[in-house]
Amino acid sequence: MKFASGLISSASAAACAEGLLDRVTPQVRSGDADLALLFASAHFEDELTAAVETVHSAYPSATLIGCTAESVIGGDKELEGRPAMSLIVGSMPGAEVRPFRLNRHQHASARSRGTWEALIGVSPESEPVFIALADPFNFDILAFVEDLNDAFPGCPLFGGVASAAEKPGQNILVLDGEIHRDGLVGVALCGDVEVEAVVSQGCRPIGKPFIVTKSQNRFIKELGGKVAWEQLQTVINELTEDEEHLAQQALFVGRAINEYKSDFRRGDFLIQTLLGVEKNTGALAIAGIPKIGSTVQFHVRDAAAADEDLRQLLAARTPGLSPPAAALLFSCNGRGSRMWPDVPHHDASMLHEHIGETPTAGFFCSGEFGPIGGRNFVHGFTASIALLRPRGRGASPTQ
Repeated sequence: MKFASGLISSASAAACAEGLLDRVTPQVRSGDADLALLFASAHFEDELTAAVETVHSAYPSATLIGCTAESVIGGDKELEGRPAMSLIVGSMPGAEVRPFRLNRHQHASARSRGTWEALIGVSPESEPVFIALADPFNFDILAFVEDLNDAFPGCPLFGGVASAAEKPGQNILVLDGEIHRDGLVGVALCGDVEVEAVVSQGCRPIGKPFIVTKSQNRFIKELGGKVAWEQLQTVINELTEDEEHLAQQALFVGRAINEYKSDFRRGDFLIQTLLGVEKNTGALAIAGIPKIGSTVQFHVRDAAAADEDLRQLLAARTPGLSPPAAALLFSCNGRGSRMWPDVPHHDASMLHEHIGETPTAGFFCSGEFGPIGGRNFVHGFTASIALLRPRGRGASPTQ
């Protein structure tokens, strides 16, 4: 398995495409490529069709997917707010690459397992790894992820929501040589390929875990048999001054994914926003559906917490793994210079500190796909990383 990647900034889409091919074709020859991913900044909306044709013609045997984005990532660099393109191309002997596309009508009809297999072209028994890119307009992304979880249990999904648009029709999705402006495009990878997942939600826990003892819809009414607001106040009263300041700015609730764990650690929670407090009852409203008996823990987020979270997750990777053949980095557009104005290329450079000079590509998303506890979610403020290698030379996903 061999990949090559490139990142170029230029005012011309044609110049970007030609320059990227000059960088990657000496390393991965045209006839050897099986997969290519292309990410382009929003500046190239009107020029992208020709650039896609150039890349697709150079690698006709490869499945090509891509999208437009606010900013793009390549290698250890993140190019924000300027015209840029990123390309990664890979030769994957022994692996199958199955492309698929869904619009909202196809998605609505995909209700049975057999329909999903027909649409995507793989079965759950083939243990696929999914990479998908979606447009947020006129397509129910949350429902798609839940349906995929049900149809392909335990199969990880990576990618994200295109971030180049303010209204329908502005985002561009690429599948081979075709341009689409709605729905979703993706690939299912089967055979001799596995993924190591690193999904950093950018938060750190505060206080202790609680059991939800009473809830209704989006409201947590009781934690550990006491009014939820009273338990939260107890946690806040025990915080340091800095932590209390963060909690006043934004507070989050982490919902444990695997209730059977005896010890909950970083990465064991799905982070969701605390929306508010019901004054009359002290119930806490969250951006999710808390279940009675589930475990939750409060979290805070800032630049330091997000830096610490990603650093610790990368450092906690299983020792002795072979170097990945490729890395895909899907980072929230609320990260980057918005979160670390004095630290350029934060996520990409930290990733490369831990994995070396691995071919890397990605983009800043309006929502990131990634697995937590064996189930896929749409995240926010998250860095979702897929490290690809031949099967049996690393470890199975643990996130």
